[in-house]
Amino acid sequence: MTTPREIKVAACAPATYGFVPEAAVPATERMIKGHETDPQRIREHVDRLLDHQLRLLGIAAQENPALVVIPEDVLRLAMLIGRHGAQPWCARAIADAHGRYLERIGQFCRSHACYVAGGTLTCRENRYYNTALLQDPDGQVIASYDKTHLPRQPENGESQFLTPGDDLPVFDTPLGRIGFLICWDILFPETFEVLALKGAELIIHPTFGHAEEWSDILVRCRCRDWSVPLVVSMWGGNACIVDPEGNLAAHTGRHPDTVAVATLTLNAPRRFLYMTDTARQLRDERRPELYTRIANRNTPG
Repeated sequence: MTTPREIKVAACAPATYGFVPEAAVPATERMIKGHETDPQRIREHVDRLLDHQLRLLGIAAQENPALVVIPEDVLRLAMLIGRHGAQPWCARAIADAHGRYLERIGQFCRSHACYVAGGTLTCRENRYYNTALLQDPDGQVIASYDKTHLPRQPENGESQFLTPGDDLPVFDTPLGRIGFLICWDILFPETFEVLALKGAELIIHPTFGHAEEWSDILVRCRCRDWSVPLVVSMWGGNACIVDPEGNLAAHTGRHPDTVAVATLTLNAPRRFLYMTDTARQLRDERRPELYTRIANRNTPG
């Protein structure tokens, strides 16, 4: 049995607007809406966004956390892919942006001796992915996850220009056994359950969709069901940390450019009703033979 242990984590809530000098606002808006095509201007945008994330990472570092989480698509490049993904120059721009992300976030990891998890967009074999990465204190990528559930909105839904991941991995890291969910993934309770059944001790959730009270209720239920804590990093406010009991250990509220910080206990037994160790007893008491309907896409309603 793994010994319970504590880990200090931070969840960032970078501002969605107002984070660049006034002179750079038109260029930033043009980029976020996917209208820019000049490689140099795209790179300038990437560095502005990285400056923005690093300012908040610096604030988080003052609390000496072991792990800091930043949101989904921290460089705001989704619509660039949505509009121009078929163009070879777009693939090159995304690869360049990804390299800049790894370089500058990795430098922060080395300077502050901490782990950073965040969301970026990647291009591999001419396919684009919404990806979350974990970099260690040497700046090395030790975990990578591709978003598995993509929104299907008729206008600009991610499924129209991104490729979904096909696995829900759990990574053995010096921090513990780590799983990821990105934004839309959290709406499907099966995703959290699979990570819990695979032995995740902590789940990291970069997002652009945790904005209202129902979002807090949803993630608290996920954590309480399976006794696995969650770190949510959200654009514009509402970043939060949920403990294994489903309690909000820290929450930024609706305040941009803020950081939630808390110390979590990983792998601690939790009593729930008649169970003395919920996560383990739920695994033992499940009856998967009754749940096959869940896995059948074509089951009539």
